[in-house]
Amino acid sequence: MKKLLNFLFSMQMMGMLIALFALSIAAATFIENDFGTQAAKAIVYNATWFEILLFLITVNLAANIYRYKLYKKEKWSMGLFHVAFIVILVGSGITRYVGYEGNMHIREGKSTNQITSIDSYVDILVEKDGQQALKSKKLNINAFNSVNLNEKLNLDGKSVHVKLKHYIPHATTNLIEEAGGMPVINFVASQDNQMQGMQNFYLDYDSNKTLGKNLLSFGPSETEKATNFSYTDSLRIKSPYPIKELSMMGNESAEMESGKWHTIAPRKLYQFNGIRLIIKNFYPSAKYKYVNSQDTKASSILVFDVKSDKEEKEVIVKGHQDYIGEPESINLNGLAVTLTYGSKYINLPFTIKLNDFQLERYPGSKSPSSFASEVTLIDSLSSIKKDYRIYMNNILKHQGFRFYQSSYDSDEGGTILSVNHDQWGMMVTYFGYFLMIVGMIWSLIASGTRFKYLSQQKNKSLKTLLVLILVLGGSVSTYAQAEKATIVPMEQAKSFGELVVQDNSGRFEPVNTLASEVIRKISKKSRINGLNADQVFLSMVVDPQNWEEMPIIKVSNSDLIREIGASGKYASFANFLDENGQYKLSKKVQDAYSRKPAERSAYDKEIISVDERVNISYMIFSGEFLKLFPDPKDKNVAWYHPKANIKAEGEDSLFIKKSILMLSQAIMSRDYDSADMYINGIKKYQNAYGKDVMPSETKLKTEVLYNKINIFKKIFPYYLLIGFILIFALVAQIISPKMSVKWLFRIAFVILSVAFLMHTIGLGARWYISGHAPWSNGFESMTYVAWACLLAGFLFTRKSKFALPATSILAGLSLFVAHLSWMNPEVTNLVPVLKSYWLTIHVAIITGSYGFLALAALLGMINLLLMVLKNTKNALRIDSTITELSRISEMTMIIGLYSLTIGTILGGVWANESWGRYWGWDPKETWALVSILVYSFVLHMRYIPGLKSTFNFNLASVWAYSSIIMTYFGVNYYLAGLHSYAKGDPIPIPSWVYYTVGILIVLSSLAYYNYKKYKQKA
Repeated sequence: MKKLLNFLFSMQMMGMLIALFALSIAAATFIENDFGTQAAKAIVYNATWFEILLFLITVNLAANIYRYKLYKKEKWSMGLFHVAFIVILVGSGITRYVGYEGNMHIREGKSTNQITSIDSYVDILVEKDGQQALKSKKLNINAFNSVNLNEKLNLDGKSVHVKLKHYIPHATTNLIEEAGGMPVINFVASQDNQMQGMQNFYLDYDSNKTLGKNLLSFGPSETEKATNFSYTDSLRIKSPYPIKELSMMGNESAEMESGKWHTIAPRKLYQFNGIRLIIKNFYPSAKYKYVNSQDTKASSILVFDVKSDKEEKEVIVKGHQDYIGEPESINLNGLAVTLTYGSKYINLPFTIKLNDFQLERYPGSKSPSSFASEVTLIDSLSSIKKDYRIYMNNILKHQGFRFYQSSYDSDEGGTILSVNHDQWGMMVTYFGYFLMIVGMIWSLIASGTRFKYLSQQKNKSLKTLLVLILVLGGSVSTYAQAEKATIVPMEQAKSFGELVVQDNSGRFEPVNTLASEVIRKISKKSRINGLNADQVFLSMVVDPQNWEEMPIIKVSNSDLIREIGASGKYASFANFLDENGQYKLSKKVQDAYSRKPAERSAYDKEIISVDERVNISYMIFSGEFLKLFPDPKDKNVAWYHPKANIKAEGEDSLFIKKSILMLSQAIMSRDYDSADMYINGIKKYQNAYGKDVMPSETKLKTEVLYNKINIFKKIFPYYLLIGFILIFALVAQIISPKMSVKWLFRIAFVILSVAFLMHTIGLGARWYISGHAPWSNGFESMTYVAWACLLAGFLFTRKSKFALPATSILAGLSLFVAHLSWMNPEVTNLVPVLKSYWLTIHVAIITGSYGFLALAALLGMINLLLMVLKNTKNALRIDSTITELSRISEMTMIIGLYSLTIGTILGGVWANESWGRYWGWDPKETWALVSILVYSFVLHMRYIPGLKSTFNFNLASVWAYSSIIMTYFGVNYYLAGLHSYAKGDPIPIPSWVYYTVGILIVLSSLAYYNYKKYKQKA
């Protein structure tokens, strides 16, 4: 028994549990992709075995905290974040079993105190003479597994048994010929002797249908004043009107007398009293069958057997998740039985009234830029009546309930609020998040930790990685037509770019900065057809008619490109308009915004992103961005574009309204002297009325120069190239000691020093231009992280020559991530859910962690290569180098894991603040957790017998990065989810992936062979 307990609470068992946990949730993402979210929940996330697994992990973790004495003072930092895992699991349990979610739908001017539950229920109600018996059961049903529902209710001495037979998701009806069914006629009909507007319909036996002014009846008995159809051995018709029968195969016709029965047949046309009927098909015996469809908005079907004593009936119930179900009632054995499937109403102890729903749109467009709900909270018990404004990332909190702006009605007359009630679960989980972040940061600087031990190993131990304190500190603040179109000459574009403009946020900046941002935003490029941003921007203003035909708007989704009639990866503004000038994406945009943010697919997000680019293009063409003119009488020092209502008078007013028009005409007529005159005129007007708020001339020129040089984009390739060259040169020197890399190292040092100096000047210039320290957003923080990494490389390069190339690679990776942010600037108001400080920090830290883990994988590959190259002559040197690089790898992995964990936590905080859910098992967040578990396993392998070896650690550090690749790329393209870009069939796996895997398998195998060979000799 003791041996069993020791095993259950051992690190071997913990390793097995972590591996099982990671494999389970990874598999669940593929189940969700193929069978839907409900299937993944039923099979994994909500399954009893999964709860047992989490319980075992919690117990095992607690036991190992005690076993390794992490409660001792010298181990408090390590103990703290291990305890935090338990606290987070407890908080998650509270959320799972106590918390609940719902949606509140309110129309303008109306009030409600009800929300509809997110969960679906089967309600069974039995009634007789005022007495009731009720059962309600939460049901998580899906197409993948069967659900056992077998309930018994007692009332008035009678029992009612209800059993679920089968379930059909998103059902539609099909008519199928089958014995024991009923006769059905399939008609095609039109009215008033016109074949336009034809309708197809079915007339079931023993039923009626009105068609125009005619009543059609099919059944065993005649209906007065109706055209009757009957069926015994043949199909017959009797009508109060004369009928003309026409053959569909020729011109033969026959007259049928009114008031008499006549035999009729399919494929003939019958004309009477203003209608024309064709019997398309006749089914002597048919049944309607429900079948699964691809329409996710269609109701699902539940088929129940309901039995009481000897009476039994089949009941078909329709329902849909997140909608109140439609009740189906039957009489059975003297009892009224009602079944319902769907969401249920939950009453709140207070009322919310919607005073006004506000939807802001882009200028000249129907596309939403933001939306909000003006509400009144009415709590009679607490004597509270208070107005609130609810919008994305600005929530209403009351009595443990949190209300989030989620969606809105298509007529814009109502709002949909997400409601969350999970006060205690959220508080406990957040407390766990706090403990984990503090514990992880503390463990980097506290004595007695693994990280501290590694950093103190000899002079060769790469103290370089202490820079990670700087990194984390910096991260806390984070985040054919062309020939027709007019092209503005560079000189005039440059002059125009030096004018001052007020951007969307109110900042005053050179037009050059605005032009650079908007062109990058719409095209994802800094230059178009060899033209710089100033030229493209002003050309679009000057000649909108021809530039509307230029394919400059980036569209990433191939399906969307085809839908708008474009090709490649770029579309023109004209591609988005139909022949009537209507916006093609209008309905798609409306549908995307009408969905809750938590339910938007990546296709929806692409629609929203492309819509933003189209609207930005429109704002350029219309001149909305040209806020060049200060209003002399505006106390708010707001600047306006030429079409705005500016309170200027006389010549100033005429100049404002005509200057851009005259500038356009001058450029199009190639009268560049006049163009220069108009540009100078605008500059003089700005100096006359806006000098007090304009940046200084020096600052403007500095910003234009900063934009032109774009130093961070230029230097990151050098960081990466030199870093990799030095890494391989140093490895080669280990293999062949006679090989000298002194001069190569010196040259690289000089180049990196110059690049670092330019980097520093770039940061200083950005500080001067913006007026604040350069780490206030994602782009700035990543440029700062890159600078700090390389600084550490210079400081510690004497301790280890690997320090400089390693940090050079990290700096290059950080600047590459920053460049991705730079290519997607915030030009207009962000999509509401993205306006979050938490999102900026989350993205910055997560992407930073990928760089550290990539370095660990790179060092692992170098070590495997060294193991392959190991021989009797170089064994000692290679072993020493492998030990050194393994220490570095472990330290970078620790930092990478901590950053990944903290970034994932902050992503949960962002999600909770945006739509009230800090964890929802979306594939992206699930794979982030898989990556955390994978790297946790790798770092704990040294505690597991059989896995504790230098080879195993380096092998694992290489292959573990595949979880990061899956998180960053795989989820985006191969799994359905909030972060996925997939629509339809997934794209093929690139061939280079197979080659890379093959090379790594060969490298791993050869390294293992050589490692075992020399280990046995030792």
